[in-house]
Amino acid sequence: MRITATNLTVAVAVLFIASLSLPPIYSSPIASYQEATAAPQQEGGWATIKTDDGMLFVWNVRGLYFSLAVKGREINPLDDPDHIFFNVDGHVLQIQVATIDKFAPNAKEKKLNDRAILAAHREWESKYIEGLLNSKISVRTFNAKLSNGNDASMWQFDMPEARNSEAQKQLYLTLVVKDYVLMLNTTANPANSDGDGRKFLLDTIASLKISPTAIDIKKLSESIRATSKP
Repeated sequence: MRITATNLTVAVAVLFIASLSLPPIYSSPIASYQEATAAPQQEGGWATIKTDDGMLFVWNVRGLYFSLAVKGREINPLDDPDHIFFNVDGHVLQIQVATIDKFAPNAKEKKLNDRAILAAHREWESKYIEGLLNSKISVRTFNAKLSNGNDASMWQFDMPEARNSEAQKQLYLTLVVKDYVLMLNTTANPANSDGDGRKFLLDTIASLKISPTAIDIKKLSESIRATSKP
C-alpha cells in the first residue's frame, strides 16, 4: 500500500515536538532530494544526500554534527517547514534533537547518567504530547543497548481512538549525544506493526556517525557520487 504525503501529514500532525532550544533548520526544497547533493556546508542546518540504497541525512547544528543512513526504495520529505519528516517506503520518520538543559537543567550537577537523562526526556515529551492531544497517554518503555554499547530508550503509546484512523501507535527511540538527546519517531498502523516500527528505528540509528567537526556536505556528496553504482 502506498501512503500519500497528504494522508501522512494528517497522520503525523500530532507528533510535532517542541524545539524552542534550537535555531531554525534549513534544507534544500526537494521534491526529489537529489537537489541536496549540491548543498554547501552549512553550520546551523541539515541536508540529505541521495545514496544507492536511500539517502544520507546530515545534521550540522550548534556543535552537534552527525549523519544517519536511511534505507528505502522511495523516500520523500513531508511538507512541514518547522519539523523534519520523511515518508520511507510507507514508514513515517521524524528526526528531532533537544538540548538536555531544556528538560534537565541540573543534569551535570546531579551527574545524571544516560538512562536518567532519557527518562527525564521521555517524561518531558510525554507531558507535551498529552497537552497536544488533550488526553492522557499510557507509555510503554523498552531499554535498549546499541551495538556501540550506548544506552538507548524505546517507548511508545497508543493513539486515542478519536485520532487513530491513520496511526494507531507512536514509537520513539532516543539516545544521548553530547549535550543533546537525539530522537527518532515513527508510527504503527495495520500496514506496519509496532515490531516493524521498532526494527525500522533500530536499523536507522545503527548507522549513526558522529563527527567532531561540521560535515562538509558538498565534499561528502561528491565522494558518495563518485562511488555510486552507474
